[in-house]
Amino acid sequence: MICNYEGCGCGMSERRRGSCMNGIMILVSIIGGLLFTTAAVLLYINSLITTVGFIAWVALIVGLVLLLTLLIFSFAAEDNCKAAKCTRCYLGGLLFGIFGSIFTGAIGIATDFATVAVFPAVILGLIAFFFAYMIISLLFLLKCNLE
Repeated sequence: MICNYEGCGCGMSERRRGSCMNGIMILVSIIGGLLFTTAAVLLYINSLITTVGFIAWVALIVGLVLLLTLLIFSFAAEDNCKAAKCTRCYLGGLLFGIFGSIFTGAIGIATDFATVAVFPAVILGLIAFFFAYMIISLLFLLKCNLE
């Protein structure tokens, strides 16, 4: 259980000191995800990325490892007021990126792709979007904890 502010020994001054930048994180993650998606799909269309399967495996494995790490970090952050506050602030966006990467990675692995079809480009775009969203959300969480 992540503790509340009073249970951690955090007073009102601690609560007001750092603000949660969740809205900025969502905006930056969406823009970064769209830029990363555009680059990945353009590389795939120009045949510089030849397979979606490897990228799907990478997104799936990184998503699962990050989910396990986040679970362990949440229990470790129970006694640390600042870590609990940062985790609470960025948890929604991070879980969105993690579960999106896991599900699209699993779809990418499970699907047999034709080389000239549009479907692999769409799946690659979704994988790239959620992967970038996950990484940017993780960077915001790390930045919050390191301040």
